Amino acid sequence: MNPKYDASFYIRVLDQYVATGECSDTDDEPLYAYLLSIMNDPMIKIQVLTDEVCARIFYDMMSQFIHLNLEKEKYNLQKSQSEQNGMKQTLEWSIARRKDGWQALLQQVSDKYETMGFGSSFYRSQFGNEEEKYGDDELWERMVEDWEEAFKRNLQEQKKKEIDRRKESLENRLHANLKNIPEYLRRHEVEKDEFFQAWGLMSGMWNTVDFERIRKVVRMQKEYPEIIKIANLMGRTADDEGRERLHVGQGDVYRLEHSSKNDIQGVTVGNDLNALLPTEMVHCADDDLESLFIYKYVTRKLQTFRYKSEIMQPARSLETKPAVHKGPMIVCLDTSGSMVGIPEKIAYSLLVKLLEIADRQRRPCFLIAFSVSICPIDVRKERARLLDFFSTTSCGDTDATRMLKTTFDLLQSKKEYMNADVLWITDFKIPLPSPKLTDRILEYRKADTHFYGLQLGIAENEWVPFFDRVYRVDYPVARCY
Repeated sequence: MNPKYDASFYIRVLDQYVATGECSDTDDEPLYAYLLSIMNDPMIKIQVLTDEVCARIFYDMMSQFIHLNLEKEKYNLQKSQSEQNGMKQTLEWSIARRKDGWQALLQQVSDKYETMGFGSSFYRSQFGNEEEKYGDDELWERMVEDWEEAFKRNLQEQKKKEIDRRKESLENRLHANLKNIPEYLRRHEVEKDEFFQAWGLMSGMWNTVDFERIRKVVRMQKEYPEIIKIANLMGRTADDEGRERLHVGQGDVYRLEHSSKNDIQGVTVGNDLNALLPTEMVHCADDDLESLFIYKYVTRKLQTFRYKSEIMQPARSLETKPAVHKGPMIVCLDTSGSMVGIPEKIAYSLLVKLLEIADRQRRPCFLIAFSVSICPIDVRKERARLLDFFSTTSCGDTDATRMLKTTFDLLQSKKEYMNADVLWITDFKIPLPSPKLTDRILEYRKADTHFYGLQLGIAENEWVPFFDRVYRVDYPVARCY
């Protein structure tokens, strides 16, 4: 695999495209070349830059497609590990082994890579002549290098075939989703935040039945505002309003504010879709004028506002400074029988919100569902499993011992996990375990691991001293202490 084209590379590409519409024209790497062909489609670019919902649909679907292809490429590379090892071993062959084995080796490589440009006939003529040039180290190394180049070309061909096999289905779903989902949201008056949360669980596979089922869970947040308070606490937003500071490269600090009227300096032409004049927006929305709008976009002749702030503060000088370095989220969810009913629904609603935050902040998020048994789920990677989990019913007794041990194992698995946010969602009808385990909670808190709780119900709670903060939801009153 080319280390340049890793997952982080594609994240940066998608981030830049969704924010600005900027991308390269073309590239030789198969997956990137295909992604660029999609991003340079004028109609898709217009939809992505003018509609947050379309931007999110595009981002999630393309991220999923990229991840799928990178995993397949990784698998193919691992599957051919023995051949790669064979290349290295061939370089170490003795002269005697080269003499006995060069013909079989060339036949083996030729059978597999003749169509990939491996020149077996040249090496046969060289190694088979009277001078016995298989003993020439430089020529032997050149043969192995040609073998390796053919091997890499073959992997690229496999990659192209995988993309070709999947791209028609992807494009059909992408175009259908970009058209149908915004229309459905408008018709049913669905709020953007409700959509973002529900869509995050659907793995790019839109259907109204699943969407409405998840949407009901999301809407619990309006009835119980503590859900959002806890989610923001886990998200470690910069302040109570959720704002972040923008720092200028020279060191001055500004707050991001809405544009004021005197920020507009005049009218110009270009293709900045964030600064369109209202008349151009009308053309974009009119089916008869859509072709004219696309033509003006491609030729950079759309009428747009010109902003003073755009002139005085170039984008290159700004960077986002989050409030605190964000570690993973670890959610410990009580699934014992006492959680059946409203507590279960509140817990699921909070989980959906936390997943949306984890996606936005690109933080690992783990669910440890516990009663008698333990059920860990990496919710960002196993969304289908999480969706199935929502269909189960809580049952059994509560045992915190194994849950705590699983939590501690996660916290110890990576250095950066020490800065985690751990959340318990339970009625706290849980007997205290041995002091050895509760003391470890206090030790982790000293190392900047935060422990929060959402208590569902009004039972006595012996666990409060071990947490940074515990929220409590009494039905129907909610409060924090």
